[in-house]
Amino acid sequence: MDPEVLVISAVDKGDRSAYTHRVMKLAECLEQRSIKCDYFFMPNNPPLDTETTASLFMPLWLRKLRHYDVIYCGAQEAGQSLFFCKPFIKAQILLDVHGDVIAQSGLANEVQTQGRKHDASLRVKLIDRLSMCCADHYLTVSTYQTETFIRDGLTADRISLVRNGVDLELFPALSQPEEPEFTFGYVGEFQSWQGIDNLIRAFELVHDPSIKLLVVGFRECDQPIKQVFREKFGPRVELVDRTDRGTMVDLMRSVGILVIPRIEHQAMKHAFPTKFAEYAAMGRPIMVNDVDETADFVRKFRCGFVSSPNPEAMAATLIRAAGTPLAVLSEMGAAARTMAEEIFSWKKIGDEYHEIILKLASNARERGGK
Repeated sequence: MDPEVLVISAVDKGDRSAYTHRVMKLAECLEQRSIKCDYFFMPNNPPLDTETTASLFMPLWLRKLRHYDVIYCGAQEAGQSLFFCKPFIKAQILLDVHGDVIAQSGLANEVQTQGRKHDASLRVKLIDRLSMCCADHYLTVSTYQTETFIRDGLTADRISLVRNGVDLELFPALSQPEEPEFTFGYVGEFQSWQGIDNLIRAFELVHDPSIKLLVVGFRECDQPIKQVFREKFGPRVELVDRTDRGTMVDLMRSVGILVIPRIEHQAMKHAFPTKFAEYAAMGRPIMVNDVDETADFVRKFRCGFVSSPNPEAMAATLIRAAGTPLAVLSEMGAAARTMAEEIFSWKKIGDEYHEIILKLASNARERGGK
């Protein structure tokens, strides 16, 4: 009998964030392999829309929870809701740890207080503790997070590394342009931890007018940073608002090298940017900062450039990358695509995730006496 799986999301069912993309893609991987998933969106089920008290009210859904072999929880916000239900269900609770939420909260507080506060909020600490205590198995997105869990006392057999993947058909390999319209391109969001400030300061130090930058992804709330780009660089940058995937891929045909700027922080080290796999799938050389596991992959596959996360080093790397011969860039792009096929393909990740679910379901049925 196929496993019965419940997917719990901590955000609204209409959300379109990277968080929801991962949650839904993992579920899709199971459904493609004949495992049906049911979905439960906490914000659409009051009073579970209040994170700090969700664990007190989730027992109201205990009858529903008892039907499942595996309950997937999208990050700690979802996982903590099952704390008081754990003793009364047979299901194996699978906690998908998207990163170090304690470090992320500390970083957010640091940014909001301009460096006056560095500690995580008490709310986040509580949510993290509750979710970690009630989970049976943990998904991580980076080797660093896995190693941290093992150092903290979790056994390796309770942890599975499942990275953020890419659909190789939706992100096809693009030929390296001989004369790219834009030397560099960035696609994504503009929170402070994305390292956009460093990218701006670095590009200010690049004085060659032929080196141009394409920036894609601006929303209404990003208009101030968009104006900074416009005022500082004028015709040296092309600024494009958030667009659909197909249009974005077409825009990348005119870009030579793709950039992922990131700041140096524990929160970055334990995460893994989805855009890295997407950049790689398109067969473009990738420039990253030496702050997380993406740098290790770029070095291993020789598919781009690695820079220290400061404006001066980034500017030097931008200039060096811009002067790299076409043949070398083409080799890097081909290596990036190979990396995407070998490591980040959703098909490969889906096969591995399917095996994890089958094992957990077997454990649940043994525990439940089936």
